[in-house]
Amino acid sequence: MEAGTSQKLLDRFDISTNDLSALKECGHMLGEATIERVVDQFYEWLPQQPEFSLFFNSKELLEHVKKQQKVYWVDFFKGVVDQRYIDYRVHIGEVHARRDLPGEIYFAGMLQFNLLFLAQIRGLGLAPERLLAATLAYIKLAIMDTFVVSDQIAQFSKMRIAESSKAMLAMSTPVTSIWEGVLLLPLVGIVDSQRTKDIMEKVLSRIAESRARVFVMDISGVVTVDTAVADHFIRITKATRLMGCESIISGISPSVAQTLVELGTNVGEVRTTATLAGALQLALAAIKSVDSGPSGAPPRERG
Repeated sequence: MEAGTSQKLLDRFDISTNDLSALKECGHMLGEATIERVVDQFYEWLPQQPEFSLFFNSKELLEHVKKQQKVYWVDFFKGVVDQRYIDYRVHIGEVHARRDLPGEIYFAGMLQFNLLFLAQIRGLGLAPERLLAATLAYIKLAIMDTFVVSDQIAQFSKMRIAESSKAMLAMSTPVTSIWEGVLLLPLVGIVDSQRTKDIMEKVLSRIAESRARVFVMDISGVVTVDTAVADHFIRITKATRLMGCESIISGISPSVAQTLVELGTNVGEVRTTATLAGALQLALAAIKSVDSGPSGAPPRERG
């Protein structure tokens, strides 16, 4: 999280300097030995959960995590919430996310810790007002901590989904050279503005690399074609023409053709065919025409 986040979170969760002082006082009264004992009690509960054997497959890993938990809770009761404190909670969230720890066991675990520590605070013998203040302070910071960790888990999951989608997008946009001078792009699925941008970049890049003279875009596998999608296709074909590459759109079904007419989409000089086979015939004919040149003239040089 960015700098300054710690104070924003303290304000958001209504955690005052008095709350932090109350936690610090509890930390002094409990002592590190009691805090570590609570962590040990938690790890007596954890092995009873079905997820335990999946995530703790070695004694060394278990001991390492217990040690980190003790550091976490000693830090909690110091009553100092700065950027370092927040960054450490963010790190814990990322570790949980990388290990695919289920949210259910994380929240259940935090509940167990809360019950154990609140019992210890009640046993300190504080006066009623001080006990109430300490309990509220603990609950506020524990909820804030839980939010920071769970939010990082969610952010990491979103990032992974985005990366996966990007990889899938790359795989679903295969601009292939099927003949010298001819590129083919079979589109499948949903076409949106983000995917169109990716298609445009890849197509123009491949045209520049291969010096292709004909580009065939087959849309028979596209789920829906509305005004926006149709306009995307037209923009792609216009861009290819600016690079000296003729475009052919294949896979125009009767329903798509009717949609284009009803929407008043201007297809301009774009050549269209009902089938991919028809588009490839046009593409090869165009290549032969360019290579042959005018009647009686020698073939044009390529490139």
